Amino acid sequence: MTAPVDHPPTEQPAEQAPPPSPAEKPGIEDRSWLLFAAVVLFIALAFIGMVVLTALGGGTTYVR
Repeated sequence: MTAPVDHPPTEQPAEQAPPPSPAEKPGIEDRSWLLFAAVVLFIALAFIGMVVLTALGGGTTYVR
């Protein structure tokens, strides 16, 4: 059976419908605790680095 070229395609029957799309990946809103932990860790490392470099450079005696 043939169809004319200008004939629009018909809809697929229900049993041949495409599967539902997979669930979306979690966004940053779902991982806000991880972002908070990373920021706190970065600030703590920066502060510790300043103290260590100051002590190694012979500055004030933060570390005794």
